[in-house]
Amino acid sequence: MEVKRKTCYVLFALLILLNVYDTYSTHILLNSGMDFYEFNPLLAFSMQVLGQTESMVLLKGILVLWITTFLFRAKTSYEWNILAAGLTLIVSYYAAGMYFLNYKAMLFLGGVL
Repeated sequence: MEVKRKTCYVLFALLILLNVYDTYSTHILLNSGMDFYEFNPLLAFSMQVLGQTESMVLLKGILVLWITTFLFRAKTSYEWNILAAGLTLIVSYYAAGMYFLNYKAMLFLGGVL
């Protein structure tokens, strides 16, 4: 069970790093003056209500706290397996989104693409 726990912590750290990159790159892209917009409808709506930076920090903070509760509540091997599978799916989906959306847009903005 120790390996599963360490795997979950590594995946959780990757998720936090992806969220930091997403916040940074989204902020750069939205303030670039070009025609970029937020794809997440919940985040786009909250940006209209709360403001750009506040809504990104709030919603991403809620996600991190929500997943943290699962990390602290997992006790059995079965729960760690489910958590590792869920984190693998979330990190994979998030990393693909960051590559195909934000990273490529940042390269386009920098004149590389």
